[in-house]
Amino acid sequence: MPIELIRNRPETALELLRCVTGMRVPPFAAARVEAADCTQPGPIEHRADSVVVVRDKNGTALLAVIVEVQLGRDAAKRFSWPVYVTTLRSQHKCDAALLVICPDRSMARWCEKAIRLGPNGVIVPLAIHPGRMPLITDPEQARACPELAVLSAVAHSDEAESEQVLEAMLAGLEALDEDRVRLYLNHVFGSLPEVTAKRLEEMVSTIQDFDYLGEKYFSHWVDKGREEGREEGRAEGEINSILAVLDARGLEISDEARERIRGCEDLSQLGIWVRRAATVTSADDLFA
Repeated sequence: MPIELIRNRPETALELLRCVTGMRVPPFAAARVEAADCTQPGPIEHRADSVVVVRDKNGTALLAVIVEVQLGRDAAKRFSWPVYVTTLRSQHKCDAALLVICPDRSMARWCEKAIRLGPNGVIVPLAIHPGRMPLITDPEQARACPELAVLSAVAHSDEAESEQVLEAMLAGLEALDEDRVRLYLNHVFGSLPEVTAKRLEEMVSTIQDFDYLGEKYFSHWVDKGREEGREEGRAEGEINSILAVLDARGLEISDEARERIRGCEDLSQLGIWVRRAATVTSADDLFA
């Protein structure tokens, strides 16, 4: 979901860079999601989760931001991430930054370790976890970047200011189209603790700008959103377990295998792969 938020509004990636890492983004005329293909000449293909390129009014690239969502430790990333950075830097002839969104502090600590390229250089990923997400309680700030407000609502759902965060997020959503409001609220409802989700339901049902949801259908829609969130959460947990077991056993996971595992939404199939992960001799044997 974080990648979907960034693809819908590329400036979200720049706000994360600015708020979380303190990085100064150069003045720009446009920020667009562009091709995420980081392939070099040769047989190996590398594809980032998303790439945002900042350009001036003449179309000249000023900054390329690679955005990755990393849910588990993957030693192969220590080799592919530098390829992303150097290839995009060469393609766009500008600075490149690697922004990695992580589920927790432990994963962020692993991701942000410097990657040595040799005696003369390193690449340091910029890692973000929920604790580093900006706390957005100002409705005007939320209106300026609704996607960042959504990330803030999910990251800070257990804090004392959670109601203010939700109010700000809803203010930010008011100006969006119905499809995006439904998509974002489904994600938030599926991610919040039950008590907080109930409070958000009450808040949404009293906002006139969200009348199109319809009181008659609202509860059904919320229940569906929560169920979709639970299904997504279970699938994500199974995927993390598969990758963690393979990683703990020291098995190499090819990009193709990793993509196939991450792309699977069938809980039954994922369950089979979890059991196989404990005994297979290679990651590709999962699919035998």
